[in-house]
Amino acid sequence: MSIRKTAATTVGALALAFAGILGTAGQSSAAGNGQQIIFADTRGDTYSVYLVGTNQNGERADICFNTPNRNTYVGGWWWKGRVSYIGWAGANCTGASRGSYSATIPTSQSDTDWYTISN
Repeated sequence: MSIRKTAATTVGALALAFAGILGTAGQSSAAGNGQQIIFADTRGDTYSVYLVGTNQNGERADICFNTPNRNTYVGGWWWKGRVSYIGWAGANCTGASRGSYSATIPTSQSDTDWYTISN
């Protein structure tokens, strides 16, 4: 093999390895210390949810979020441990209650940073 082919092969291999590293750099995570929430509206009548629990830093956190879809991704908030939540018939946590629930959010999962809760 010529020096030119050897150099091209080496550069190509290094470029692929570097691209693999860069491909994972953009993912956000709580470093194995929390999960983001997906709310699955199995009832089909819940238009917002009020969630209270513990964030990745061990601090109390709460949020009201609208649930316009059957599965609503609530990104940017990281949870772990026991969370409690109430579903609401209206947007912005208004209207009649659609039930109260709780779940235990793992600090990490092997394949994702998203954890599904449902009503």
